[in-house]
Amino acid sequence: MSWLNKIFGKSSESENLQDIVTSFNSKIDDIRKAGSVDGEHYTDSVEQIRQLKREGKNQEAIEVLLRSIDATESESKCTGEGWGVAPWYYEQLAILYRKEKLYHKEVEILERYESQPKAAGVGPEKLAARLIKAKELLAKHGV
Repeated sequence: MSWLNKIFGKSSESENLQDIVTSFNSKIDDIRKAGSVDGEHYTDSVEQIRQLKREGKNQEAIEVLLRSIDATESESKCTGEGWGVAPWYYEQLAILYRKEKLYHKEVEILERYESQPKAAGVGPEKLAARLIKAKELLAKHGV
């Protein structure tokens, strides 16, 4: 029970189960709101982003990705030490920036990712390698 108290900032060990459930549900609601874009969770934008990319609507996809990145960062902050940001959105935005030859923006978004708490998985290593390559391309092609 002490781990629940730590997550929800409680110091009393005598809280009843209903108080814990209420606190938990409140925290989950806060996390959902923090991860929302226009009333929907940022993960709901994945298919929209894929469709925009298939249709060659890169600028629209970039706009959705930027809003999704803001939401994953907000959600990550809301959880405290809970979890990191979702790397997929940063990776997809970096891919689009490179495709559009916006190397400086690719470096910027990858550095932004680098500064965030990381979710578990291969994303951090993959994006760190991409950042190195993006910096090389930026040096080669300039702004």
